[in-house]
Amino acid sequence: MRLRTRLTASAITLCVAFALPARAQQAPPEAAADHKDGEKQAPPAAKPGKPGKKRKSEERQPVAMTADQVIHDRDLNTVTARGHVEIHQGGRVLLADTVSYNLKQDVIIASGNVSVTEATGEISFADYMELTGDMKKAVSEGIRVLMIDDSRLEAKSGHRIAGDRSILDKAIYTACKPCVEDPTKPPLWELKAKQVTHNEVEHIIQYDDAWLEMDGIPVAYTPYMQHADPTVKRESGLLPPSVLNNNIIGSGLKTPYFQVIDPYQDITLSPMLTSTNDAWLGVVDRYRNEYGEAKTVFSVADLSSQGYAGNPTIGWHIDAHGEFDLNEDWRAGYQVQRVSDLAYLPTFGYITPLPYLTTRPYLEDFGYKNYAVIEGYTFQNLAPTILPAGAAALRQAPVVFPLVNYSYMGDPGAYGGYWTFDTHGAAVSRGIGTDSRQINTVTAWNLPYTAPDGEVYHLTTSLRADGYNTNDLTPQDSKMVNAMRAIPDVAVDWRYPFTKLGDHSSQTITPIVMVSASPYGGNSYRIPNEDSLDFELNDLNIFSPQPSTGYDRVVTGPRVAYGAEYTVVNRGAQSADFLLGQSYQLHPQDILPQGTGLDHNLSDIVGRAAFSPSTNVIFDYSFRMSESDLMLRRSEISASFGPRPLNLQTNYVFYDKLSPTSPFNAREQLSSTLTAQFSHYWSAQFYTTQNLGAGAVPLQSGFRVIYEDECFMVTGDAGDRYTQLPIQLQTFSAGHYLMLSVVFKTLGQFPVDVF
Repeated sequence: MRLRTRLTASAITLCVAFALPARAQQAPPEAAADHKDGEKQAPPAAKPGKPGKKRKSEERQPVAMTADQVIHDRDLNTVTARGHVEIHQGGRVLLADTVSYNLKQDVIIASGNVSVTEATGEISFADYMELTGDMKKAVSEGIRVLMIDDSRLEAKSGHRIAGDRSILDKAIYTACKPCVEDPTKPPLWELKAKQVTHNEVEHIIQYDDAWLEMDGIPVAYTPYMQHADPTVKRESGLLPPSVLNNNIIGSGLKTPYFQVIDPYQDITLSPMLTSTNDAWLGVVDRYRNEYGEAKTVFSVADLSSQGYAGNPTIGWHIDAHGEFDLNEDWRAGYQVQRVSDLAYLPTFGYITPLPYLTTRPYLEDFGYKNYAVIEGYTFQNLAPTILPAGAAALRQAPVVFPLVNYSYMGDPGAYGGYWTFDTHGAAVSRGIGTDSRQINTVTAWNLPYTAPDGEVYHLTTSLRADGYNTNDLTPQDSKMVNAMRAIPDVAVDWRYPFTKLGDHSSQTITPIVMVSASPYGGNSYRIPNEDSLDFELNDLNIFSPQPSTGYDRVVTGPRVAYGAEYTVVNRGAQSADFLLGQSYQLHPQDILPQGTGLDHNLSDIVGRAAFSPSTNVIFDYSFRMSESDLMLRRSEISASFGPRPLNLQTNYVFYDKLSPTSPFNAREQLSSTLTAQFSHYWSAQFYTTQNLGAGAVPLQSGFRVIYEDECFMVTGDAGDRYTQLPIQLQTFSAGHYLMLSVVFKTLGQFPVDVF
């Protein structure tokens, strides 16, 4: 007969409260499925409480016990529960074959497939467990601990001292799962220690006489090691070192130190001395609270021996950003990027995705119907600028402050029409060159409409009003000039989708026509072109009433854009999408740079083609071709071939020279990455990027090998970089590189930049 009873809290509470927390991490309930033969699987853990602090309410909670049999021996003054013993209290669960409590000696003994599941989710297994009633002393044999991340800790025996310190003898720790075919085989790596001590007050785990073994072979030894237990999210201390090596600074070893300042902030200091007697210091400061976060990366170097060109050099860089909520509507943030010189970032391994650095403070307001932002911009160019001997720069990088944008959208009216209002204001300043102040506004009324037969219309009427104040418009004209313009515009976008549904696919053909009309003019020579220099006609703006980029240059006059889109979708995930478009205007847009696609009555032809005949083949192509001879002016191809085990990704970009007088030559570039998954754990990549055409030159090529399993990862990356920067009439080249990264999951990462 299965008996359910309740025992006194003084007896059972102390029994279930004990769990050897050698490394207290939260463990998922399903982790218990990996218990060894003969161990009883523990039930799912209760919801975790706050790590590292025992809640007093748990100690006062009632104890619930189920067992096949409960015997109270009054002569021996013992209470014994046998058979499927299960005890619950305060989020802890104890399972055992037998639990005995000696009331006279105040000793609790649990034996036979003992397991204790903590409220944190960690599960401890033992062959035998004995503890005193006050829980300050305990002894266990055959301890096995399963943690939330599936890592494991085993020990021959363990004991508890003073109720706040657990000591394990001959302990083994690993994050590797046992071999399925041969569980007795040593894991890929394990850490063996003569003794492991867990101080629950200071939340520190200490290892004495520890060996790191790889596949059962000792590879590293340390007489002492300690780290914070998993209840501590951050702990001050040394981080794994890394090596930096190149032909400028020689070889250097970074030794980072992590310092926790408070619960919201920490800082990492990484000093480095190099083989060329140079010194470098890197600083990473992080801050985060419930309202936002900030991160600052700063470094400074004293290249005292050779520098970039044989001269002593002090270099530095900063990359900082932050964003904080002021209240429910307002948010403030900043971005600060600066560097001492062009060579500093590549010399010390910093990679920037853009050829310039940006500094931007901003303040945003998010309303129900409106959005506002006040911000500023300044830039630092990372591309080298070569001037003729004795020549001086005609313009300096601009400082844009303030830059104000405001957008408002009204509620739809009775027929679905709604108002929008957008305004933009900016002040652009330079030490040398044009300074300007401007305000731009667009007030528009929009009416979307879908006819009963499926025709889709979108009517837009708008009025644009702009004002400019400029000085130093040209090097020969330094006086201040004013300019104003008001441009009304009306546009109608019409689409008529025709759809055919098949048994396994659907096809849609949609003719598109956009008609817009506005008076000519508005692009006065007294208006500087600050933000409309990079306009190019493409498949994204061909059907826009105002396709130009920015505010300074506008497309005016009557214009009609026409084209069609074809889409087919198959149930088997096959799909295709094709679009073709062109526009006609009575007069070419002479104010726009020559070669942008709108400098003739008939514009260039633009389009895109995207199709995926299977889940393993994806192809995207966009283009622009001349309307007169169909010569390609722009081509962009992105393709992916093959499944994940063997996949090739290719990107090709071609931009023709816009005009014979354009300062930018034609550009053509190809980048490819071939990924091969040799096995469940091994993969490799080959990647290359190179310029094609007249100035064909490789930019980067390399080979990467990766091994990754559940507990270990090693990456080797080798190749060549050909980025060249002129520095004091010399050339800097990143050259060859070889980087290794070894990761022992849950222990640490060891990056090495060999050269």
